[in-house]
Amino acid sequence: MAKAIATLGVSRGINQFVRYGYLQRNNQATHFAVPLGRFVVPDRIAPALACLDDLDAWLVRLRREARGDKVPARFTLAERCLADALFALTQHPDEAPRWQLVLERLADIEAIQIHGVGVKAGPIPRLRAQWLEAADDGSAEFRLAAAFALQCGDASHPTHDGLRRHWLTLSKGRFKTTGTGGAQRLAPDADRVMQGRSGEADALAVLSRRLVEAAQRGERRLPLEPGFGMSASRHDLARLLAGAVDIDRCLQLARALMALDRQDLAVHRPRLTPATPADWPDDAWLAIRLALLPRPLPDGRHAGVDPAIVRRLEAGDAASAVAIATRRLRAADIPCAVRVAATTPELARRYAVALAFPISRRAAAQFVQRLSPFANQEHAA
Repeated sequence: MAKAIATLGVSRGINQFVRYGYLQRNNQATHFAVPLGRFVVPDRIAPALACLDDLDAWLVRLRREARGDKVPARFTLAERCLADALFALTQHPDEAPRWQLVLERLADIEAIQIHGVGVKAGPIPRLRAQWLEAADDGSAEFRLAAAFALQCGDASHPTHDGLRRHWLTLSKGRFKTTGTGGAQRLAPDADRVMQGRSGEADALAVLSRRLVEAAQRGERRLPLEPGFGMSASRHDLARLLAGAVDIDRCLQLARALMALDRQDLAVHRPRLTPATPADWPDDAWLAIRLALLPRPLPDGRHAGVDPAIVRRLEAGDAASAVAIATRRLRAADIPCAVRVAATTPELARRYAVALAFPISRRAAAQFVQRLSPFANQEHAA
């Protein structure tokens, strides 16, 4: 009913509705009608509300699973929180934070499903590209979440080899499960490395898994490239390295955005609010980033990839990671003014987390210019 009201699916002669709950108190025979909210029919239809059509059939299955016998309370609560978020969204469809709240609640559902609860409802269905524009609040967290969720193994084929396989075990849009009845679980898979508990841990897990897969294929590159033009800007990466980005919320949004329909994105490429200019990322991190590129620079230079860099950063040893990176850059004839670096273990791990977000080839060329001693001398002159 709330959705019908928001989309003018009622007589134009009705201006508003009042919702009532028919409640029983203390198991007594008397009942009370309690007003639960007033819903005003809008003057116009918000086009973004069409996005909710993507969830219609799935919500029916989800509600059935959440009301079933022996369902854990956390799953029932997660479904109710999603329903409340959708309910509020129908009244405020032009507010991006409310769309993001729905995405977060969707991610909460899947975070429970990976443990075998409510798997019959299926994963989040394919979402149309318009979800990106509806939920865009101009924040660094959302831009980074979109860049993370839409990256792929090869930018020339962004519809293939997405990251969702690292979060869910799927086959033709459905969960791959093992076991029967109440013992049903998602089928184990070496690709599924995200756990949904920590944004930092999930980013590092995806980074490590992609490096392992590249090594298995005999490739010396990091197969994480921007998909559909959604790359991380240096401004947002600088904020991430400075600790000004909520990485847990960023990855939570990314897990839901992985459900975006890549075929639709290939046709309708939405544009997000540009990042507000900020300081450059640390030069030490720029050197590490250039030593872990998925593709050669436009002029053909490529430092290759040494997974030891990531392992050192995860261990909190940025000095060793920078030393390895600068050696590889010099060997590839890529100028680098950085020689040594000393950071805290916490910042070293953020260095590694930031590597899980793809950059464009143009940004890589800018990083080279930034680190070039000759460019620095010209700038000083």
